[in-house]
Parts: sequence; C-alpha cells; structure tokens
Amino acid sequence: MIRRLVSENTEVLVDTLGASLAGVRIPDRNGAPTEVLLSPDNRTRGGEDPSYSGRTVAPCCGRIRDAEINILGKTFRLSENEGKNHIHGGFGSAALSRWETVSAGPRQACFRLSLPDGLDGYPGNRTLEALYTAGPGSVSVRYSAVSDRPTWFDCTNHAYWDLGGRFDGSALDQTLEICSDTAVMNGKDHLPVRIEAAGGAMDFRSPARISDKLTAFSGDEQLNTGNGYNNAFILKKDSPYAARLFSPVTGIRMTVYTDQPSLVFYSGGFLKGSVTVGDRDVPDGAAVALEAQAVPDCGHLENAGSCLLMPGEIWTRSIRFEFATGADG
Repeated sequence: MIRRLVSENTEVLVDTLGASLAGVRIPDRNGAPTEVLLSPDNRTRGGEDPSYSGRTVAPCCGRIRDAEINILGKTFRLSENEGKNHIHGGFGSAALSRWETVSAGPRQACFRLSLPDGLDGYPGNRTLEALYTAGPGSVSVRYSAVSDRPTWFDCTNHAYWDLGGRFDGSALDQTLEICSDTAVMNGKDHLPVRIEAAGGAMDFRSPARISDKLTAFSGDEQLNTGNGYNNAFILKKDSPYAARLFSPVTGIRMTVYTDQPSLVFYSGGFLKGSVTVGDRDVPDGAAVALEAQAVPDCGHLENAGSCLLMPGEIWTRSIRFEFATGADG
C-alpha cells in the first residue's frame, strides 16, 4: 500500500512493500514540481526490482563474504543469494517483505516488520520499525530494531537520486561532496578488502562533478570494478552533514544527514536492464545512491566496526534528506 505524505511544498510517497521510499517531489529553482527519486515501474507492478530502489535493506546492507558471520565466537551460515556470497539480507530480506502499517497521518507513517529466528541463517526473533516523516523541504526515516538473541544487524534506505528529474543517464552530471577522509576499496567480487585515505578518484571532500571524476580517473581499478562507484566512505564524526548532491539542471541541492558511520556511494553502473520508469528502460547512471549504513562486511574487514545487536538493546539510526535550491552546489 502506498501512502502520500505532504509538508508544504514537499510530497513524499512511502510503500509498505520493503518499507520503501517510493517518491519525492519538490520544486526546482523555478518552482516547478520535480520528481527526484528513482521509482521503478517494477515496484508499482509488484515485480522484482534488482535495484532495491527506495527499499529498506536489512538485516544487512551490501555483501557478506562466503555468506558467513561470526557472532560472539560462533559461526552462522547465511543464505547464498549472490553466488557464494550473501547480499542485502537474503531471500527473506526486509526489502522484499510487506511491512505492517503501525500508524499513518498527513506527514508521518510508521511501518513494522518481524523477522523470525533462523531466517536466512540469522539468529534472533527481530522486530524492525521504520518511521518516515515529511518536513518542509525534507524527508527523513528513523529505523529501530530489537532482537531476543545476539545477532548481526544493519539497515539503510536504498534510494536513488537524480535531482535533475530526468533519469536518462545524466545523473552523473550532478555535483557530489562526501564528508570523508577514508574510503573502502573493493575486490573484483565487489567485497571490501581494505580502507585507504581518500584521494584521487575517491576524494569527494570538495564538491566535484561525478562525470568529471569518472573521466579523469577512467583507468582506476576501483571504477573499472564497479563500472563507476560502488564504495563505502567512512564519515567524519565532526562534520555537520554527511554528503551533498547538486543538479545544475534544476538548481536542487540535497544534503544528507545521518548518525550512521559510513555512506556507500553507488553511481548506478549496473542499472541498465534492471528497472524501467514510465515503460522506459533506464540506462546506467540514471540515478545515484547514497546509502547511510555500517561499513559493508565489516565483520571481515579490520578496523571497520561491528554490527552486533544484543538482547535488551534498541538499535536506532536516522537518515534525513534535506532539499534547497540555488545557483550552484
């Protein structure tokens, strides 16, 4: 079920399928309403959506090497849903589930989902909630989770953005800034292998046009592996925001705020052939994702943190997307 949330000039659509962010419409620099969120036809028609666009992804975000996690010295085998690896929580992922509506109003909607002990190999009966709020020029989601056994848990929203509102491959002409001094490098299987100081292709400490970066570093191993960007950036704790995205076409700027430790920047290098919008196949680079989450596969990466959730704890994280217009980024 899709619900419409409205606050002044901001219209937000949310869906119980995957506790999804299904649409965000805001005015451009001329006041014209502009859809800035990739909302595939696949979702509205009930079909598969390999992009996970707008979905709440849990109980893990990204890939887990060899579909195996260690919790307090005990190894748990997870479902293998991408070759020999595990991705986005498996076949029973929160992203693929229909959530219950707890409450809904003009500006807020709260969804809840229960994941049973042993689903996709994860221990614990877990209860998740997602609270969406539409504000003046903003949309936010607050996630929470509890478990009755020690478990592995992470959660994010997998929204894709083209602030130009075109979804025709030109999203790479947007300007991006990420408040990070360190980035996670991936191997050929798209799994993290090491953490390095941000530099070269991975330096977004100052606003840069994504397409310019891709051109300037066209021979970069990371960009070739991911057909563009698909890397986690560890966020600076003292920064007032996590990232900023700007479209010169509409003048719309989006600022991302979060209490998550990292942000995965995916430039949509594998969108082609996976989703359609308005019965039109979208190309690679039609939109970009900025996923606030823990470092992917942190259990297999040194100094990358942990996703351990203990009984009696309440896991909470927030993500807010704030919009404004201006002449530049």
